[in-house]
Amino acid sequence: MNASENPRPSGTPIISPEAIIGIGITVAELGLLCLMLGLAEHLRSVPKVALVWLSLGAVLMILGGFTAAFAWSKGRRR
Repeated sequence: MNASENPRPSGTPIISPEAIIGIGITVAELGLLCLMLGLAEHLRSVPKVALVWLSLGAVLMILGGFTAAFAWSKGRRR
């Protein structure tokens, strides 16, 4: 792909706040899936595996929530 002949204005963001919100929501949903998988492993009586999935799910949920929240507030400032 060729580079554009017109350079991007200096104040224009590379990625839009809406795209960052979508990425944050996607990461949070992956965290929810990990939490559900951790619950399923816990119900199958595999506590070590369940702990890994539950902790990964919690981290992804928090990370995705913060990403979506901060992108939303970043877009509102303008």
